[in-house]
Amino acid sequence: MDWFGYAGKFLEIDLNTKKVSTRPLDENVTRDFIGGRGFIAKMLYEELPAGVEPLGPENPLIFCVGPLTGTAAPTSGRYSIGCKSPLTGIYGIGNAGGIWGAQLKWAGYDGLVFKGKASEPVYLLIDDGEIKFFPANHLWGKTVSQTVDTIRLEQEDHNLSVCCIGPAGENLIPLSTIMSDKVRSAGRGGLGAVMGSKNLKAIAVRGSKAVHIHNPRRFAELSHALIQKAIDKGIAKSRWENGAYGAFIRWNDMGAVLSRNGQISQFDEAENISGEVFNQNHRLGTRGCFGCSIPCWTTYHIRSGPLEGKISEEVTTTTLKELGARCGLGDMDMVLTAHTYLNEYGLDAISVPASISFAMECYQRGLLSLKQTGGLELTWGNGEAILELIHQIANKRDLGAEVGLGVRECSQRWGEQTQPYALHVKGMEVVGTDPRSLPSWGLGYATSTRGACHMKAYSTFEYGRLTGEETIRIGGSVDIGDRFGDAPGKGRAVAFLENLRAIGDSLEVCHFLTSGGLGFPEVLAPLLEAATGLEFKPEDVFRVGERIYNLERLFNLREGVGRSEDTLPVRFLSEPLAEGPAAGRTFQLTLALEDYYQYRGWDLETGYPTGEKLRELGLEDLAVKLE
Repeated sequence: MDWFGYAGKFLEIDLNTKKVSTRPLDENVTRDFIGGRGFIAKMLYEELPAGVEPLGPENPLIFCVGPLTGTAAPTSGRYSIGCKSPLTGIYGIGNAGGIWGAQLKWAGYDGLVFKGKASEPVYLLIDDGEIKFFPANHLWGKTVSQTVDTIRLEQEDHNLSVCCIGPAGENLIPLSTIMSDKVRSAGRGGLGAVMGSKNLKAIAVRGSKAVHIHNPRRFAELSHALIQKAIDKGIAKSRWENGAYGAFIRWNDMGAVLSRNGQISQFDEAENISGEVFNQNHRLGTRGCFGCSIPCWTTYHIRSGPLEGKISEEVTTTTLKELGARCGLGDMDMVLTAHTYLNEYGLDAISVPASISFAMECYQRGLLSLKQTGGLELTWGNGEAILELIHQIANKRDLGAEVGLGVRECSQRWGEQTQPYALHVKGMEVVGTDPRSLPSWGLGYATSTRGACHMKAYSTFEYGRLTGEETIRIGGSVDIGDRFGDAPGKGRAVAFLENLRAIGDSLEVCHFLTSGGLGFPEVLAPLLEAATGLEFKPEDVFRVGERIYNLERLFNLREGVGRSEDTLPVRFLSEPLAEGPAAGRTFQLTLALEDYYQYRGWDLETGYPTGEKLRELGLEDLAVKLE
């Protein structure tokens, strides 16, 4: 058949034998799961048995693009990666921008499925329809930038798009990520370690094939209208002025940062690492991913320290919250230096600072001795100690060999008395936003299918990103916008937004674009229909998002993780904040979670989707199995 919006096939690579084959795309699968994250959910659930060792050769590593990837649709350069997570032992999914995903689509593939393990390190070159393996022993141990530059030199193509791991992935660190275009990170949960376990150092791609659109004129009109709406809402302007980092002071003023591992919710040195300071002293320029008019790639230079004079990219609010407020570090040059090392090693920019700050609090409370730290004084704001720990984590040595295992594992090793300060859900570290101040984020941490993730719901209704009408649409009342109120409907709203994010991740468009009403099905369904020629009503698209989320849930339930793990760290549930806008507050989980389960159609006691819900979603065979 003629495919519109899709390449029409997957590439399957057996790393044991270096055998390459193709798998045709199924039209029914495109209707039921759209692309990207949806394809991954279906493949992992159907093809990965329960109990598989995450770092074993049986764990597939899947890369997928969506029907909008590589087209004129705004923010359409994205792709998803999925596998079983070595950090959490449950569903693992990552998403990144740049241009690598678009190049894969232009090369003629909707996805890559890697199985097995190469006998020695290799990298793969996909050059349109030609697939070649190259030895990568000489790349093993190289940083991300060194790897990309070396492959580009070898292939005589300065613009070659490269997705790779750094030393952290090679050393099977559970906090490692997969990097593309040098600074675009895909995957919390240790996806880089899975790639490393397969002896796969990099995947280089270049493509020249067009993405055929069913109705080009209509598609162009809808794409232009979507860009204009983003401009009218001020989304593009805010990124031009302050990249993806400008919200840090606002978060701090709201009392919503996990300063010093969540002991307080405001950082007293926030002004030293503000967006204004960055713009005045460090910023060099800005650009966007492929197909994006919302530029969040900010080029910066470091003025002092071990990387003095270094130029790199991609600072976000998360950078300032995690390496700054969370670790008590008020030196912008040191924050940027640490951020640069994380990218070069291929380390998670959330989980690594979270694990370091956990170690710092244990040290503060005398639960981790100077002897245990190897002489490192893990005092708040000690930038030299933070940098040393990052080096140790990436190279799996000294204290870093333990810290790199993540907060959950460290708390189990360091003793029960450390567990009240271990901020994770299902084994994944909580992002540096305090749920006692933003409850919708806390509920999102508790219910996320990959552990404590803010992006699976990316709740925006408690800080003014949705209109009153949009707020009523997702939660039934404008009152859910009161972050300290107890209006019913917040659980429903979080579930609704989780479905929307699953849609966006399957189309492969950016959350910055779709975080408000621009992510609603009635906006995206016509764009999808114009691209593919397949009929998609808004309710059909929303049902796809709900279907994906339920399938991810079933994956975790099959691994033994369900209702009892839908919770938050004890600090948030029982330790009131002492000061700030949220002073005296703890997180109230029970009613919000019940509201969430009821909207989802999940059993309130077991957390399983009901047979009725699964049949409603067209998953009759799974309903029969569960019953």
